[in-house]
Amino acid sequence: MSGFIDSENTVDTDEGSRIPVKSDAELFSEKQIRSFPRSNKKVPISVAPFSLKSDPGHNHDIQSLFISPHGVEFQVPADYKEGALLKIEVTLPDFWTRKQRVVEYRRIDVPDTFRILAKVIRVEDIGKRGKKKHIIAQTVNLDPSDEQVLRRYLEEG
Repeated sequence: MSGFIDSENTVDTDEGSRIPVKSDAELFSEKQIRSFPRSNKKVPISVAPFSLKSDPGHNHDIQSLFISPHGVEFQVPADYKEGALLKIEVTLPDFWTRKQRVVEYRRIDVPDTFRILAKVIRVEDIGKRGKKKHIIAQTVNLDPSDEQVLRRYLEEG
């Protein structure tokens, strides 16, 4: 089925019919994050807007409210717009030991974090002046071995 997306959020097909296209927010639900086993474990994360330059001034070291391979829910004192891409660095206890059970390669260094590229799906103001934001972000890119490590970490008691 080949087609193009027009301004009315539909796809024109070769047969001439029009199929409605769902937005990212309709395809993704925060339930996917929260319903994952033990997704409410508090995990240290570092959040920054995605860019090619590294600017430590825009990093926020916080803890997740909910985390799963589907996405992350957290509160941060920064204003991210819906649709913005975020670099999220996740710190798991004994990350490298856990990852060695999944992959077979040797490293000189011992990483303690892995990265997720995520897209902001929803932003809500919280607090008296709305300076803190409640963010729900959908996973866009996550290394498959890191996903396995995260799944196993969340599923363990």
